[in-house]
Amino acid sequence: MNEKSEYLLDLIYKKLKNYKYKEISLEKENLKEFIFSLLKGN
Repeated sequence: MNEKSEYLLDLIYKKLKNYKYKEISLEKENLKEFIFSLLKGN
């Protein structure tokens, strides 16, 4: 994963973890796999 992708992943992860209306149980590695699966689908 390049530096820009890692940076974007970190931003998304931090935003989701700080979402206060609902508790989100999220592991960074799972988010990474999910994003890769979306990119592979195209």
